[in-house]
Amino acid sequence: MARRKPPKKSTILRLNKIDVAEAHIVAAVKLFFENGHPASVYTLASAAREILTTLGIKQGIETLLHQMAKWKGETLKEQIDKAHVFANFFKHANKDPTAIVEFPEDEVDGILFIACHDFGRITGGLPVHGQVYEGFWLAMTYRAASKLPLSKQKLAKNMFKAFYGVRSAKPPEQKRIGLAVLQRALADPGLQMEINREIKIALDIVKP
Repeated sequence: MARRKPPKKSTILRLNKIDVAEAHIVAAVKLFFENGHPASVYTLASAAREILTTLGIKQGIETLLHQMAKWKGETLKEQIDKAHVFANFFKHANKDPTAIVEFPEDEVDGILFIACHDFGRITGGLPVHGQVYEGFWLAMTYRAASKLPLSKQKLAKNMFKAFYGVRSAKPPEQKRIGLAVLQRALADPGLQMEINREIKIALDIVKP
């Protein structure tokens, strides 16, 4: 009788919250451009956003939800509660398992942008997937670089060039253009950014 081979030991991953948020963003962007299901993209992006908002609170770093709360005269908690509506539906079935949600697909665009942007604020860098999605979002959202803050205008001009024609294209073609840009970007070692993975808890915490 042949002896059975001993089972292989499972690989142990050592991950902090930055590592997990990055993994979610990379997977969400890839799935987005590959025309994956919006609920899955949203769930990944929302999970990253939630981690990053919390890290912002803990480290005293202002995230986009902090800014949005100020602009709207609301509390951070109110903004967080709004951001959780669809995410809670996609992740849980304990409250109303027979419920149906009407989900506007463009909700994906905003939550994925917030996750990418906040990752950059908190770590000082972005994985290539996040850089490309930010550029895609800028090219889709703004007609001219002059509409953006000076600090973003150079990036926007480059992105408008990279994503030429994306605004006038139909949605499937927009995703195809985005995927092509992503594939080229991943082959460019010059786009690799340094990411600060150290998490420092602030003494003066920004409260929700």
